[in-house]
Amino acid sequence: MSYASADSEFTPSVRELALEVAALLRELDPAGWRDSIVASARLRLERVMALMEQALALAETSGAALALRERLTELARSIEAYAPTLGLAGEGRDAWMRLRGQLLPRYDALARSLRELEVHVPSLRPTNYKRNVFHMASALLSLSLIFLLSQAALLWAAAGFAAWAWSAELSRRRWPAVNRALMKMLGPVAHPHEHWRVNSATWYATAVVILAATGDPRVQVSGVVILGVADPLAAIVGRRYGRHKLIHGRSLEGSSAFLVSGSAAALASLALLVGVPIGTAAAVAIGAALPATIAELLSRRVDDNLSIPLCAAAGAWLTLQLLGG
Repeated sequence: MSYASADSEFTPSVRELALEVAALLRELDPAGWRDSIVASARLRLERVMALMEQALALAETSGAALALRERLTELARSIEAYAPTLGLAGEGRDAWMRLRGQLLPRYDALARSLRELEVHVPSLRPTNYKRNVFHMASALLSLSLIFLLSQAALLWAAAGFAAWAWSAELSRRRWPAVNRALMKMLGPVAHPHEHWRVNSATWYATAVVILAATGDPRVQVSGVVILGVADPLAAIVGRRYGRHKLIHGRSLEGSSAFLVSGSAAALASLALLVGVPIGTAAAVAIGAALPATIAELLSRRVDDNLSIPLCAAAGAWLTLQLLGG
């Protein structure tokens, strides 16, 4: 095999491997775990290991990007160290979840290196119940501040937190130790890609500043509540029951759950907390939840912790204007 032909085969080989690892990780999602998937997961893992051996062999004779070869080696080490052993005790849920926990950041790093070479592989949004709880807790905190602080104080508090968040983003890019410390703190609620990209909490802090700047609690509540309630519920429903796929990994079931739960949460919050008349609250809730659902469905390059609350707020504001304010 010539040097040139080896190089031309290496990247497609790694892409095939990455797609198989992504499929394995989707199969191991804890929201859909069943003991019956062990057999199919074992077969898929064997396929991953075979593709890994092939890719590593090509890496030795190719001129492929160094970063891609390093990511491949890291992935191979994780599989070697954490692959469940044969036998009932070694094939249980805990063993597969340990492997999943190791593969998620390795896959994300590999996918990142592939995208730098303009090779597309899917992004993963794994189930993370701690992140779901964190979403809801953030919404409750934001709601509390909306009602406890004056509008001027709310804007200052939101701006201060956003300034801190963006300062942390800049610092962790300059000093790796800062990044490691932040990711250790946020690790349980962070997606793998947030080790490298702007954290979702930073985008949410940015959205809260814009919401605070509107000066309208009805708009603010709509944006905060729909993100805090609908987004995690849609993720849980979509991953567990999603059968009819739409786009970007979303499902009809998940998007429907988003629309229904977002409308209900906004309606209850506007009517009970803000004192909006029930008819107006219902119209504003639906007017906010519908564009937020579309934003959640379409968001890919823009973090949905920014797009969802802003689209919900815009929908609420427009509905209020149509109803005469």
